[in-house]
Amino acid sequence: MKFPKRLFYFIVVIFLFYSFTRNFSNYIKNVEYYNKNKGNYQKEQKNNITLQTQLRKQQAPAEIEKTIRNQLNLLKPNEVSLIILLPTPTPIVPTPTPVPNYLQWWRVFSGNN
Repeated sequence: MKFPKRLFYFIVVIFLFYSFTRNFSNYIKNVEYYNKNKGNYQKEQKNNITLQTQLRKQQAPAEIEKTIRNQLNLLKPNEVSLIILLPTPTPIVPTPTPVPNYLQWWRVFSGNN
């Protein structure tokens, strides 16, 4: 018994159509998953930046003093809180090295200034 060509082509087309629809639905699911995770990642990045700025603000000496005075109530009525700031480094201005004496005399006698 011979298998008709049209039936064979029909089965191949059905298989290809089924495979295409399955792959296309998987692709749509993966794109949605990617977009959802991308949005979550960007939201967490923004959250990380805000947390880092809050951390830097809270580490400032003025904020530490404010916390001590207002929230922790560590000062007694007649006490004074002292917060010593770290000194800022002063820039060192490099001074040029002086020219040796023999070169100074050489310039004087040779007339090169």
